[in-house]
Amino acid sequence: MLATAISYYWVIALIVFCVWFKVFWADETTAKNDLSSWIVLIIGSSFWVVVLPFANLELVLKAYSIHH
Repeated sequence: MLATAISYYWVIALIVFCVWFKVFWADETTAKNDLSSWIVLIIGSSFWVVVLPFANLELVLKAYSIHH
């Protein structure tokens, strides 16, 4: 059971990495050869269980502030 949970964790981390990589690559303000950008992308994807809720909260708050 633990192996299954760990497998799901890393599958979701890979999905998060792919989505965030696509956004990262499309962003023209970020240097693609900057090591710190890649480290943040990898660490953020690895710790998606913590980072993803905060990223979502930030997006919701930005959307709320635009509409009000």
